[in-house]
Amino acid sequence: MTMSGKDKEPEAILTEWRLKGNQAFAKGDLREAEECYTSGLNCVSPNEKSMACIEAMVLCYSNRAAARMHLGRMREALVDCMAALALEPESHKVQLRAANCYLELGEIEEATKYFMKLKLQSSLGVHLDRKLVTEAFDGLQKAVQVSDYMDQTALLLQEKTSVDAERALEVISKGLSISHHSDKLIEMKAEALLKMQKYEDVIELCEQTLDSAQKNSIPVSAGGTKSSAISPVRLWRWRLISKSYFYLGKLEEALELLQKQEQAGLITEKCVTVSELLRHKTAGNEAFQSERYSDAVRHYTCAISGNDVSRPFAAICICNRATTYKALGEIAEAIADCSLAMALDGDYPKAIYRRASLHEMIRNYRQAINDLQRYLSLLQKKYSEDKATEIEISEARLRLSRIKQEAMKDVPLDMYLILGVRKSATAMDIKNAYHRASLRHHPDKAGQLLGRSGIGDGGLWKEIAKEVHKDADILFKLIGNAYAVLQDPVLRSRFDREEEKRKA
Repeated sequence: MTMSGKDKEPEAILTEWRLKGNQAFAKGDLREAEECYTSGLNCVSPNEKSMACIEAMVLCYSNRAAARMHLGRMREALVDCMAALALEPESHKVQLRAANCYLELGEIEEATKYFMKLKLQSSLGVHLDRKLVTEAFDGLQKAVQVSDYMDQTALLLQEKTSVDAERALEVISKGLSISHHSDKLIEMKAEALLKMQKYEDVIELCEQTLDSAQKNSIPVSAGGTKSSAISPVRLWRWRLISKSYFYLGKLEEALELLQKQEQAGLITEKCVTVSELLRHKTAGNEAFQSERYSDAVRHYTCAISGNDVSRPFAAICICNRATTYKALGEIAEAIADCSLAMALDGDYPKAIYRRASLHEMIRNYRQAINDLQRYLSLLQKKYSEDKATEIEISEARLRLSRIKQEAMKDVPLDMYLILGVRKSATAMDIKNAYHRASLRHHPDKAGQLLGRSGIGDGGLWKEIAKEVHKDADILFKLIGNAYAVLQDPVLRSRFDREEEKRKA
């Protein structure tokens, strides 16, 4: 885009570009308008002293600020406003435009300063355009509202409950309807969503607003620490996204962001914690593959024994531990772990399917049927478009049909397998096994891991306690029934004879 400048004064060239920019602005072509204003300003020497040229520059800076505001680039618009005010400090129109930029950014103190300046000038009798005065008074009222919204939100987020977080979101929404580009309000919104356990929404919000936030952030100085060299708008997003990934069970992704924070010079213990959890899980998997089952149990237990636990990650480790207990012949432990994994993550198909298999092993067909039906419902609801899942659904249906047929035979439970003892076990062996199992799986002690590890913090324990207790009660009764049969010589002898007949 060119415009002849031969034999023309700088202010004339600048005016031509400004008018051309105004035409583009009126048509809604904001980028074209911005380019025209920029071309005009580039035609003028920074050392220009003539009043006519300075007035033209002020108009051009102000108009370019308006174009940039409409393009959502408030920080650049502010730079233009400041350039205009440096040339003409008493430009009321530019003062108002600067105030509105600060209001859009949620920088209330600066916005208030400019709005108040215009209000004071009006009260002192300075002649101001009536529309400008009205806008200034309206802007000042909005600034007070946004400040109040921020204070309310801060108090609500301190309460740390989901209900208060929902209320905070409502208040934040009002604030963002005025200060559309307030990164402080966006951060508060992300914090509220995090407290409501809407982790996917947190990640989406942080990612979708980053580009705009970077454009509207205060430029980072070249000197200083590593952390000061990275924009704060990026740092808080890294922090909340990494937390969200952690609570979603995506620890590898969380660790990657935590390591970026460390590289930026921010010391975070969370990075060490996540690394340790992943290390224990990997070590548990390796130990299981090597048939070092006791080591595998120890590693999986360590992976869920921290003060802050990711529920999906804990569910995976507990489910893996269940498989390990099964390999050790400790079926009751395996069932308890599957139940705990399901309580932590109700949509974890592997835990549901494994518990169904375990109940089938001990011939508790009714519970196995319930679990398989739940498993099928989950697959059909969440994974129906996956072709690999279609095969799993078909296999599960066949298995369900077979178990239903077995259930019709009215076969008693496998009492020995429930207590984890051999058929040759003595009366003392059976008694000791029962005492261990009944102490371990008493419903009143169910979920002790949750309180110990912090999985239940923030109200989560209340959410899952009922299911944990219900499943523990079922298992406890199975253990009691098994002991009632095996501790009685007559009942045990009858059970053994029936077992022999079935095998014959």
